[in-house]
Amino acid sequence: MIIYTRTIGVHMNKLNEAMEIAKEQAAIQKEHSGVEVYVSFQMGGNPRTIRWMTIGEMDKLMEADAKFSADSRYIASLKKMEDVFVDGTMQDEMRYVINQE
Repeated sequence: MIIYTRTIGVHMNKLNEAMEIAKEQAAIQKEHSGVEVYVSFQMGGNPRTIRWMTIGEMDKLMEADAKFSADSRYIASLKKMEDVFVDGTMQDEMRYVINQE
């Protein structure tokens, strides 16, 4: 089992817009994978970041990635990110869960 996260910085006064875009993308991803995609923002620290988090089997997540990445709605949603999310701040992380069979 894998925990996958993506965190991206958000421009000042764009957090609400960023949250709507992120929720839209999460819904499209879930539609293709059947896996819940959690969207959050940080409380304390830097509140101007959005994080997507998915927990699932690596092969299922990779298969779904190919599908939703080709979805025209997802591609349109990516274009909405311009001037909302800060270029160069994307950080991805994958962690293997060690206490599950």
